[in-house]
Amino acid sequence: MKRALIAALLLCTTAMAQDRPPPAEDPLPLIQEAQTAWQAGEVAHARRALEEATRSVAAKHVGALLAALPAPFAGWTANDSQTGDASLLILGGGVTLDRTYADTNGNDVRVEILADSDLVAQMSNMYSDLQALAAMGMKTETIGGETAIVDPDGGKYTFIVNQRTFVTVAGSAPADVRKSYAENIDFAALKGMK
Repeated sequence: MKRALIAALLLCTTAMAQDRPPPAEDPLPLIQEAQTAWQAGEVAHARRALEEATRSVAAKHVGALLAALPAPFAGWTANDSQTGDASLLILGGGVTLDRTYADTNGNDVRVEILADSDLVAQMSNMYSDLQALAAMGMKTETIGGETAIVDPDGGKYTFIVNQRTFVTVAGSAPADVRKSYAENIDFAALKGMK
């Protein structure tokens, strides 16, 4: 049930983020525009400028998250089809990222990230209870120097990094390939993000 909720929330936020225009590179002019509009009593204009500034900051954050992911292995490609800011209040903000690695045989590995959302803090509390995890049939394993929560079928690895970043690695590729992609995530870079 909890996994279905998480998947639905990630799908909803990334689908909404796809329809947005490309963000500006520097948010400061937009923030200044919002301030001028606010002072002129143009509330709607101020809101739109601040939303665009927020998307600009989120785009920089997504770029840093992408840099922490491994390059495609030999014979594999990577597709960053869904990235964006999760501005829905239900998630408590944050950014989302979805990268799919694929080979020529139809195997894939999907890495999903939800970062800096209130939802991540809540989930980290849930996933820190080892007895509750065991009751759900999950186990823990160290992968890439980080603790991974492994689904009962072994098909998905879940990491919570610094109670700020939720990372899942799943897909149709053999378990050793999925695990290898997980091992090559730069967890130190994820931990170092401010």
